[in-house]
Amino acid sequence: MTESEAAVDKKLSELDLKDKPEGNSTEEKLPEELNFGNFLVNPHSKVNHKAKDLCRIIQSDYVYYHYQCDGFDDSGWGCAYRSLQTIWSWLCFKRRVNRMPPSHKEIQECLVSIGDKPEKFIGSTGWIGSFEIGYVLQNLAKVEFRSLSSNTGKDLDEHGRALAYHFEHDGAPVMIGGGQYAHTILGVDYNRKSGECEFLILDPHYTGKDDLNAVVKGGGIAWKTKKFFDPKSHYNLLLVINESS
Repeated sequence: MTESEAAVDKKLSELDLKDKPEGNSTEEKLPEELNFGNFLVNPHSKVNHKAKDLCRIIQSDYVYYHYQCDGFDDSGWGCAYRSLQTIWSWLCFKRRVNRMPPSHKEIQECLVSIGDKPEKFIGSTGWIGSFEIGYVLQNLAKVEFRSLSSNTGKDLDEHGRALAYHFEHDGAPVMIGGGQYAHTILGVDYNRKSGECEFLILDPHYTGKDDLNAVVKGGGIAWKTKKFFDPKSHYNLLLVINESS
């Protein structure tokens, strides 16, 4: 264990995390201009999980954005856009933004306006990754981010301690991208002895009904180990920086 890792472990221990409840999300009333209609809020609340050790789950509300959830068919290419929209919804509930999540076109227009993508990217089915999401958050939401990376999916357990710390401090949903896929992390169960983790994954590839039972049964939200991820792909994780950080 490095000196910095030991320091984080000390902070976690001082906060008595092991006895703290696994998340306490309660849907809050939003201003009229932030109307999510019948979108599903906090689907993780229906997922059963017995903590192995240091288990930390998202504490504030968010909306589940996934393929086709708003009638727009982005199947096969829009997973990272949906992860961004989920993160943005969390910012709405935290009162850090005062507008609804940007559409796919608005996201593309932002990336073109800052010079990250060519003009022809607007209206395309082009993929985006964690850094593009970060640029959009910086420019449209005026929030900052930091990134974590792993050489392969087999190495993702190395971020267990950092993710536990992130969610302990009321952190936002975390976008993770690797290969051709993006997902959203909502929590982590980190075994401090073995270093192994389980990740609470919100899957933007889900195309079913916005019904809690259907989402859980259809795999829209579930706990996964690193075996869920591609052992040959590089992964980047995007973490929104809290205002108090």
